[in-house]
Amino acid sequence: DVASKRGGKLCSIDKANVLDVSQLWRDVVTDVITKDFPDVELSHMYVDNAAMQLIRWPKQFDVMVTGNIFGDILSDEASMLVGSLGMLPSASIGESGPGVFEPCHGSAPDIAGEDKANPLALILSAAMMLRYDCDRAEEADILEQAVEAVLDEGLRTADIKQEDDGCKLVGCIEMGEAVAKIVSTVDSAVEV
Repeated sequence: DVASKRGGKLCSIDKANVLDVSQLWRDVVTDVITKDFPDVELSHMYVDNAAMQLIRWPKQFDVMVTGNIFGDILSDEASMLVGSLGMLPSASIGESGPGVFEPCHGSAPDIAGEDKANPLALILSAAMMLRYDCDRAEEADILEQAVEAVLDEGLRTADIKQEDDGCKLVGCIEMGEAVAKIVSTVDSAVEV
């Protein structure tokens, strides 16, 4: 369903050449996409190649689907493409009922209460929830644009701050408030 709402391309990641369970995964994914989402272009890739391709040419992927173990590994790898796990939203979306939307990094208990966490992945996870669970694309766009705007303003939490980058180091609270300020300036004509 997510691939239908995006670019219409889905890459299923498995290890079907070695693991029997991955062959079952591949068969099920192929069956579901063929039957329920004929408009989605499906491709398959082995996880080791996917890990390499993600670094080599990440734009070739629009939506990836895989099991939990491979997903954990690939999401950690992908986080370095954007600088930090603190920048990556994630979603677990099932067939029915609401999905679970959370930052890839989880709750970061090791820095709880220290004003160090990057709130952008959580904000971007909320945007995914609006887009994919609530069918509120306009509101999702507002959140995504606000995140982009604070980054364009040069605000950085410690996880994405680089030495001598000319950007301002801020904590979780200040980053969140900066996004909220931009969101609050959006035309209130958007119906909620």
